[in-house]
Amino acid sequence: MNGIHDMGGIHGFGAVPVDDAQFHADWERVVFALVRTIRPQGIYNIDESRHGIERMAPADYLAATYFERWLASLERNLVKKGHLTEDEIEAAHQRARDLENPADLVPERLDPDLAERVREAFRRPASFDRPDDEPQFAEGDAVRVRNNHPEGHTRCPRYVRRTTGKIRSLHGNHVFPDASAHGEERDEPLYTVAFDADEVWGPDAEDPDDTIHVDLWEPYLRPTEDER
Repeated sequence: MNGIHDMGGIHGFGAVPVDDAQFHADWERVVFALVRTIRPQGIYNIDESRHGIERMAPADYLAATYFERWLASLERNLVKKGHLTEDEIEAAHQRARDLENPADLVPERLDPDLAERVREAFRRPASFDRPDDEPQFAEGDAVRVRNNHPEGHTRCPRYVRRTTGKIRSLHGNHVFPDASAHGEERDEPLYTVAFDADEVWGPDAEDPDDTIHVDLWEPYLRPTEDER
């Protein structure tokens, strides 16, 4: 979907702030732990998590910190999946506001089996690849990014739509996030596509000799001679 979250190439927001801190407050650790505990239970997947963030109101998104966005998506997905209601969440927020130490609201729960599943999820390398299909494109092929504007989730950034690049490398089949975010099991070939900087940014490119690499799934692409 097109939304404020897709900020690549948008002017006026300045440089992305970077520091070495993993967390800036104790509640962020709690949110991180909640999300990483829920994932191994299969309640919702990473693409549904990203789509939950995308559906934040633009003003709320811009005002929120990184883990506030995680929390918004966590709440939205737990309501959508029927594990919580909005009234229950609001009641918990009110109880937290009334406590001197809101951390006291977090219950202690002992579940050795779940704890082991979470530890295993941390130990196991992430793998989203699937058995390969015959890809439409080969290394060196010229491609144009389709100018699609889906209402649902997509991992195709706006700033490369309608631009022309070349296939730099193929990565086999991977989970297609546009489908996964809506509960559909589907995989598609994944490519790294190289774009000349001036093709993407036009005459404003700082160095037209620079190359931009973007990982894109096959449905985002078409041959350059295909004018559809």
